[in-house]
Order: sequence, then structure tokens, then C-alpha cells
Amino acid sequence: MNNNKIIIFIAIIALILIIGVPTILKVRERHNDALYNALDNQIIEAAKKCVNDNKCKEDENIYLKDLYKNKYLKKLVDPITDEYIKESTYVDPMDYKIYYD
Repeated sequence: MNNNKIIIFIAIIALILIIGVPTILKVRERHNDALYNALDNQIIEAAKKCVNDNKCKEDENIYLKDLYKNKYLKKLVDPITDEYIKESTYVDPMDYKIYYD
């Protein structure tokens, strides 16, 4: 009888691990994606505002250092690694796509 309890306990733990680990990894991945989407949106909105205010040219790449200099953004930090985003990162104003260095 004691052996049956041990086998059932091990089976329950294995089942929890089989279901729990992939779920936790997926939730973490979605969370990281949401953090990067928020960062991207912040940069794109600042670039659009800079173009609308005529402080950035619509036909040239908009670098983070320009957005910092014109006070559209404060120094940005990568939400996952806690490192500063490089100032050479830029936004293409034609399609507002971000290119990280």
C-alpha cells in the first residue's frame, strides 16, 4: 500500500512539472514581449512627435541621441537586461520601424 502512495505522489509531481514548466516559460515570454512592445511604442511616439514639431527631418533616420537631445525621451533602459539602449539605435521615419544597434 505504501508503494502505491509513492507512485501516485511521483506521478502527480511529474504531471505538475509537465504542465507547469512550459506554462511558466510561455507566460514569461509573453511578458518580455509586452515589455519590448511598450519600449518600441515609446520610441516611435517620440519620433513621430519630433517629426510633427519639425525638430527631426522626415526623410532622415531619427537616432535616439537626437530624441534625447531634443528632450523627447529620457535615457532608455532595456527592460530585461537593465542596460542602456544604445544611442545609435534609430527609427526609420518612412515606416516608423526601429533598428537596434
